[in-house]
Amino acid sequence: MPPASGNESYLKEQPLLPHVEALTLMEGSGRTTVTEITVRSWTLDLYGQVSNAKFLEFLEEARWDHFEGLFESGMFMELGLAFMLVNVNINYRGAARLGDILDIETHIKRLGSKSITLSHQITRRRGQEIILDGDVTFVIKDLEKNEAVPITGRMREMFQREFN
Repeated sequence: MPPASGNESYLKEQPLLPHVEALTLMEGSGRTTVTEITVRSWTLDLYGQVSNAKFLEFLEEARWDHFEGLFESGMFMELGLAFMLVNVNINYRGAARLGDILDIETHIKRLGSKSITLSHQITRRRGQEIILDGDVTFVIKDLEKNEAVPITGRMREMFQREFN
């Protein structure tokens, strides 16, 4: 496989990224995964609760867990592509404390022409209290051009399977 950098025509020839004139917007609730996180001392702030920055790390862990097995290992890096977070919108609903077991539900909410929005909900297992909910949006970025690429071809098919 030719190197991804400096080979723009190679990316265009790949069935992963064919040119398509129109893409269908998909919205709804796709396959849901649940990631378990146990709150540890290093995730707490001075007030003894999970800091807002750590919650973002928890959501990132849930995203990686959600997509595990969906893609061939190294596929995006070989093509010079990367996931790039472009928007985070979260609602803090309660505090998580040391020893809490949190369940993070994750599913694709929206598949656009160049972006994907995932929905997350964090629930404290004991008491089923919702701690946080929100959406994160990311694009697939061409690392050489430093821009988002259309989600088409095989790549789009992989994400669309999440809705079936």
